[in-house]
Amino acid sequence: MADMEKPKYQKLKDYIIETIRTRELQPGDKIYSENVLADKFRISRHTVRHAISELVSEGWLYTVQGKGTFVDVKPGEEANRTKTVGVITTYLNDYIFPAIIRGIDGVLAKAGYNIMLGCTYNQHEQERLCLENLNNQNIAGLIVEPTKSALPNPNINLYRELSSRGVPVLFIHGCYKDLDCSYIVVDDVQAGYMATAHLIGLGHSRIGGIFKIDDIQGHLRFKGFQKAHMEAGLEFPDPRILWFDTGESDEKFQKGGSKKLLWLLSECTAIVCYNEQVAVKVMDVIRENRLNIPDDISLVSFDDSQLAVASEIKLTTVAHPKERLGEEAGKAIIDMIAKRRSFYMKMQPELVIRGSTKRAGTAKMG
Repeated sequence: MADMEKPKYQKLKDYIIETIRTRELQPGDKIYSENVLADKFRISRHTVRHAISELVSEGWLYTVQGKGTFVDVKPGEEANRTKTVGVITTYLNDYIFPAIIRGIDGVLAKAGYNIMLGCTYNQHEQERLCLENLNNQNIAGLIVEPTKSALPNPNINLYRELSSRGVPVLFIHGCYKDLDCSYIVVDDVQAGYMATAHLIGLGHSRIGGIFKIDDIQGHLRFKGFQKAHMEAGLEFPDPRILWFDTGESDEKFQKGGSKKLLWLLSECTAIVCYNEQVAVKVMDVIRENRLNIPDDISLVSFDDSQLAVASEIKLTTVAHPKERLGEEAGKAIIDMIAKRRSFYMKMQPELVIRGSTKRAGTAKMG
């Protein structure tokens, strides 16, 4: 008799809570739509919205605009979750990564969070170990740089497991095609375009490109490279593009220069390098072959790391926001933890012109 006297919205609330308590619905599961619930319980959509609104306020559910309503952790479980955010990057101690991590940690520390670091060395097996470790740590959220982001990923199930437990995941630098990702990235197409357009603007028409094939940033920077050529009405034959993967750096940029790289140096008046780690190796090969930068070859790279200014010739580069990206990632994951919503940001690159580029002189004979 008491149940008969309950308001209709309360009956619906009780039903949803019971399905969560019995684990019929798990954290991260999407609940029925308003229309389905209204038909199932023979109530108005207004009544359904009333019930769902209260369940969201009480912590049983959360909504994602444009996607629906999902099961949250049970009230009380959130208190048991540690104030720790996992951070997984491909590398930790060198290049641009210390600045990114410093930016993340600075924001999270002010908000009372700790960070737990993991490093994949851009290897799927190591990525799996990092994810399995973090899955056992009851983390509040995860910031991750994808491993070999241009390739199919064998660890997608572990990311889905985190999401099913209500742990928000934010990707930086790129995302996996098989996941609906929240992300903060640099506009790498624009970066590749800016680097190439700078060289074209200096009169270079024979421009080589060196890009990483197993990371999505390499593909996007190449897309910008391609766009700049097309807009200028210039061709770039396939032989002028050198692709390499994570394991080929030593082979492709060996002392003295690989056959392919030496051909690029003889054919081109300028080269766009995937990043500064590649650029400094190319610079060594150029010197070994008694060529000069920028008189014989102009170079443009990406990231504006310490390597860009470490040698006598300072590199023209498209700057990565580094610490600022880390700060934005820290702010975003805090917001995602609190409000259970997705996050998307594309940061704009900036060209930094230094001494490694100059106006083209007499074109080389092919």
